[in-house]
Amino acid sequence: MSSECYLGVDDKKLKRKISNRESAKRSRMKKEQHMKDLNDQIFHYTKKRDEMIMKIDGIAKGYTAMETENMVLKSQKQELEKRLEYAENVCVIYEGESHVSMLSMGGAQEPWLRLWDQNQPSNFMSLMSSVGNFQF
Repeated sequence: MSSECYLGVDDKKLKRKISNRESAKRSRMKKEQHMKDLNDQIFHYTKKRDEMIMKIDGIAKGYTAMETENMVLKSQKQELEKRLEYAENVCVIYEGESHVSMLSMGGAQEPWLRLWDQNQPSNFMSLMSSVGNFQF
């Protein structure tokens, strides 16, 4: 009987070895699949990050362009307000409704303000064409 006991123990050991090998193989396959899934996620999120970076760069460039355009428009607005103020003062003087001195207007240094100066050819037309240079 002692030899039969050993055969039963050997069978149990063999079955246990086979079971352990299969379990280890399943574990390795599970680990391999998990690593593949992680690498797929890395690829996916890297791609998403790159897309977001490109969008952010595009938005930043658009913002910079808008800021630049805004500065230009503010400058044009200030220039047009200044020209309007001078033109209103010239109109007041021309219509004779006020005794505003030319010195209070800064001496009317701009040629387009000297509408009464006969030596200045077509001042009114140059005023109108210079206003047309601004883009609205």
